[in-house]
Amino acid sequence: MKNPTRLFLLFASLLMLFVAPVMGQTSGSISGEVKDEKQAVVTNATVTVRNVKTNTTRSTSTDSDGRYRFTGMPVGDYEVTVESTGFAKYVQSGISLVLNQAATVDVQLKAGGVTEVVNVVENASILNTTTTEVGTRFDTRRLSELPIATNRNVYNVALSAAGVSQLQSNQAGFTNGINYSSNGGRLRSNNFLLDGQDNNDFGVGGGVVQLNNPDLIQEVRLVTNQFSAEYGRNSSSVFNAITKSGSNEYHGSAFWFHNDNHLNACSNLNKNGGFCNKQATNKANQIAPFRIENQTGFTIGGPLHLPSFGEGGPTYISGHDRTFFFFALRRGVASTIALAIHYLLNLRLIHTKNRERCQKSY
Repeated sequence: MKNPTRLFLLFASLLMLFVAPVMGQTSGSISGEVKDEKQAVVTNATVTVRNVKTNTTRSTSTDSDGRYRFTGMPVGDYEVTVESTGFAKYVQSGISLVLNQAATVDVQLKAGGVTEVVNVVENASILNTTTTEVGTRFDTRRLSELPIATNRNVYNVALSAAGVSQLQSNQAGFTNGINYSSNGGRLRSNNFLLDGQDNNDFGVGGGVVQLNNPDLIQEVRLVTNQFSAEYGRNSSSVFNAITKSGSNEYHGSAFWFHNDNHLNACSNLNKNGGFCNKQATNKANQIAPFRIENQTGFTIGGPLHLPSFGEGGPTYISGHDRTFFFFALRRGVASTIALAIHYLLNLRLIHTKNRERCQKSY
């Protein structure tokens, strides 16, 4: 065997070692059992799973126990079709596969001709019966509708999960992005993943990539206890986020987030700085500190069409059913007044007034 061939095989083997764990952290599985009306297992039945948005399909056959299983399935909406000789065609739609879900879709075939079709619209149960993981799932709707802090940092959704607190009373450390403790664990013992890739700050812990655009995130799963060995690394919690992807239809969103001092309540720090004092002679001190923040952005995704060069034939290469893209852009501008500067100005003003009083007394 030539050296280039050996190097290629070695590279492919190493690549598979890295791809397998990543697929497990960004996908799910669909499995089930196929039986007839008398609860007898149906062997060698053809089972096809189709992604509704991208139209990609995978097929397999049931084993001797009538079971089938698809692993490494990207999250999304699916349709399961089962065909076997002597039975009517079975089609079940409305299956929404979420992150790390082991969806179970059991099928009962009905005796009939080849032209008969049994259509079922039913989602698979999201109840986890295969592992002991304890976690919380945040889908697209929850990320867009739940109140997030004024910085719109997606990491803040972890604070709404059971067993998560922002800072323990006996902990004084800090991490990058957000400080939270899961079930009393250390702040720097949380594991952050983005699309299956390591997203941990090796210096102080926390997430490296700032997730400040909720419209970009497809789903977040926070595993707080009994997570499987595929994650590893840290012992407290796993913050697993995946981004959106394109489909056969163009879709997108646009947003404008506005925040200012008239929309915010005063904190204790603001009050100690002299703000929010209704008795103050300066009107600026009667309200919250000056703040104007605007965040704008958009997202767009769909099939990727590329131009075709050469004489004759189509003018572009269609990406329908095979190549997709998703693009997101966010721009933020914030104008604030620093409390430290306000403190110095107040001290300078008090010092000037006291000096004037001393001069008048002489």
